[in-house]
Amino acid sequence: MRSKAQAAGPTMRLLPASVAPFLLLLFLLSCPRSVYSGGQKHLSSILSFGDSYADTGNLVSWDDPVLQSVNLIRNPPYGETFFGHPSGRATNGRIVLDFIADALGLPFVPPVLSRGENFSTGVNFAVAGATALNLTYLQGQNITVDLPINSSLNDQLRWFEQLKPSLCRRSSSTHGGRSSSGCFGESLFMIGQFGANDYRNILMNSNMTLEQARSFVPEIVNTIATGVERLIHHGAKYIVVADKIPFGCMPATLSMLQSPNKGDYDQYGCLKSFNTRLSQYHNALLRGRVDVLRRRYPHTRLVFAEHYRPVVMFLQDPDHFGFNRSTALVSCCGGGGPYNQNWKAPCGTPGATACASPSKAITWDGFHLTESAYSSIAQGWLHGHYADPPIQHLLDD
Repeated sequence: MRSKAQAAGPTMRLLPASVAPFLLLLFLLSCPRSVYSGGQKHLSSILSFGDSYADTGNLVSWDDPVLQSVNLIRNPPYGETFFGHPSGRATNGRIVLDFIADALGLPFVPPVLSRGENFSTGVNFAVAGATALNLTYLQGQNITVDLPINSSLNDQLRWFEQLKPSLCRRSSSTHGGRSSSGCFGESLFMIGQFGANDYRNILMNSNMTLEQARSFVPEIVNTIATGVERLIHHGAKYIVVADKIPFGCMPATLSMLQSPNKGDYDQYGCLKSFNTRLSQYHNALLRGRVDVLRRRYPHTRLVFAEHYRPVVMFLQDPDHFGFNRSTALVSCCGGGGPYNQNWKAPCGTPGATACASPSKAITWDGFHLTESAYSSIAQGWLHGHYADPPIQHLLDD
């Protein structure tokens, strides 16, 4: 991977002794409570890994002309709600990672493939379409991968390892010097959702059965857990591990894998078996592996963060969360049909349109959630509804 130029930080000048105490007081009063409040610790950077639920611009920066021609998230109406233009995020605005960074008093986490970025407060290795399992392995299993690029979890960890010396030098110069093994003591590592694209490629691109997809779950979960352990060995102390969305509730799943049997659907209109036999199975195994890692590494703080439960809660009581009940399973952006999922006119193509009120929609484009849904999930990760333990509790250690 190409090395990235890093922007130099501002030069500090000495202040008169009479002015410094006053400015220090102003600084402390202006710091967000989530970052500095009495004895709370300060998390100085975020290192993120994942797929489109965490990507802040790596896929749109990927140096591949063929890929760029089919990369729809670079087109409007992506990004319309918050940024006013496509931002490299697969939604209408901000994602969970953005809300977490803001709550910690940090800037948005820049993608590793961006040019001229300063990675002193974090770097994002996540790539939309990324799988847990390696591309060559998936292809060797006769699985068609719709974005055949090397962006798996293992690839992202390799990029991190290549960049680590630079990150540690910056950490050392910023925080008074520390050993390589301890340079991430104030960093939050976020392992976003992995596995969703593996299952999507297996089920939708390769026309395999649910049971065939289920057979890959232990290997996918083991890959994620091994990746977490790899980061621990690199000195990661605070790690968020995210679970998987309810696959059977996504409009894209409901459109492509629809069943003529009404008994295959639950009371919310989701395909039951894709949730119980795939997503819940994946999440239960992953939670179990996180518990094992907690016992093995008692000095590391592991947060198990949920996508599955909040999405189900949105469907159970959409009014409570400000969502439109009548369109709870309908994509905001799409090309028509019962779930607004027209595969000839997906979101980002000229034939697709976005709904008038994205804040009232749960899903944006069939697989990805709206900014409103991500905001609610982020609050749950920060304060405890959807995280064990809450990220804010890491600051109280």
